[in-house]
Amino acid sequence: MTASGNALSFSVGSVIGVVIGAALGSCSKGHFRWEACEDPRELRRQILGAAIMGPGAILAVGCNVGQGISAFSVLAFSAPIAFVSIFVGAAFGLKQLISGFAPAE
Repeated sequence: MTASGNALSFSVGSVIGVVIGAALGSCSKGHFRWEACEDPRELRRQILGAAIMGPGAILAVGCNVGQGISAFSVLAFSAPIAFVSIFVGAAFGLKQLISGFAPAE
């Protein structure tokens, strides 16, 4: 977070504070637990999704909320394309999760 040469600031401290506060809160209530994927296929799917999100955010010049939803409020040309792409991607991902890809006949 400080790779751009910025000094530590409130925003950097708040991220660290949220992580530490969440860990302390869950430990004090006895709700903390480690979780893992059920099978290697699920882990592979999660790693692939995370790897795709980085270049996707760079190509979209921001996050999906900023480009797909908030962009409408400033009448950005990219808003309709991003908004439709969010729904198409979600439908495609849900189809794959629920039924898997059908082999081509």
